[in-house]
Amino acid sequence: MQKTPLFLLTCMVAIAISVGCNNNTTTNQKEMPDSTAPMPVPPPATAAFNAGTFKGTIPGGAQKRDVSITFNADSTFSMKESYLSKEGKPEHQMDNTGKWSYDLQNKMIILAYKNLADRGTTFSVIDDNTIQLQDRSIQAGQPEQTGGPEYNLRRQ
Repeated sequence: MQKTPLFLLTCMVAIAISVGCNNNTTTNQKEMPDSTAPMPVPPPATAAFNAGTFKGTIPGGAQKRDVSITFNADSTFSMKESYLSKEGKPEHQMDNTGKWSYDLQNKMIILAYKNLADRGTTFSVIDDNTIQLQDRSIQAGQPEQTGGPEYNLRRQ
């Protein structure tokens, strides 16, 4: 008969330990956030770049170049680039199209050209009215990246 109270006591101790461990685990989970949980999505007003047309004249090697880019609300873009003569007249024009995306964390617009796999172009968003061209070529021997206020384009 002494075995029964000992058995019950053992069961009660096991239950108490189990309940205590479960409460402790819950407390630890509250203290340490789950790293696999999805990050909160910012409200749409801060998560989007305002589409529109931006223009400017930027350095283009030995020449200057006029750049006009239109970012459409459907994430497509069209860009016109004209290299200027020493007199400031357009000599050679290139038209490009493709898709754009906005990287909120880095405040950067990334272009994916429809027909140019060797060109990588991004724009740093300075403010709602100013973007800065970051142009680079993947081909060897090309400058890695451009930048600075002389590469700014203004909203039209």
